Amino acid sequence: MRRKIKLYSLSTCPVCKKVKEFLKNNNIEHEVIEVDTLDGGEQWVALKELKKINPQETFPTLVVEKAVVGFDEENLRKILEL
Repeated sequence: MRRKIKLYSLSTCPVCKKVKEFLKNNNIEHEVIEVDTLDGGEQWVALKELKKINPQETFPTLVVEKAVVGFDEENLRKILEL
């Protein structure tokens, strides 16, 4: 089953790097939005989207269709059916 996966990340965040590594190691197609590397307007839009999904605006925020998770490997494996 193919799922739409989007990761809201910060380029300097060590936990974000763990999530990206996990997705890569498990060959999971995903879109990464490095919020801190976006220009002002794009960053504003990304943060607005993030706030709708995760009102705390914490990083990483991984969206698997409608599920939102940080880095909980067991939960990620369950959601991604690995």
